[in-house]
Amino acid sequence: MYWGEYFVNLAWSENLYDWYPMVDTAGFLKKIMQTRPNHFDSDLDECGPPALMTDRGIMLIYNGKNANGKDADLSLPRGTYSIGRVFFDPKDLITILIRSDEPFLKPTLPHEISGQYTAGTTFAEGLVYYKEKWFLYYGTADSFVGVAVSQFKSAP
Repeated sequence: MYWGEYFVNLAWSENLYDWYPMVDTAGFLKKIMQTRPNHFDSDLDECGPPALMTDRGIMLIYNGKNANGKDADLSLPRGTYSIGRVFFDPKDLITILIRSDEPFLKPTLPHEISGQYTAGTTFAEGLVYYKEKWFLYYGTADSFVGVAVSQFKSAP
């Protein structure tokens, strides 16, 4: 299971009750994906819906927050929450194969740039496949819930 806030970690379970996080040699949580300066995820990486196996690898939709300082992506307002994707190698769960350089969903609508986070928020929460469409449910400025719909028959 991929999980984490500010960075992404990996955990496993034998019984889906007891979970064991991956740790580094010093015993700290292993950061398998971290923030990147000058990208939409320069201040925070946080897992969205559960990861999916795809033909491109294990896809994790994640939330990124743009930094407020010198590391910010200048194409977005500082502090903006946007949504990206990363694909991990199914043979080595910590190896990143592909990672979004830009968000695939970012705040653009009035209800996504008002509310608690005025810089704007699109924050992925749930992903459902129904009647040959993918529905991505996301929070908007911690005030509303939005849904983005994709016609792709395979994982988005």
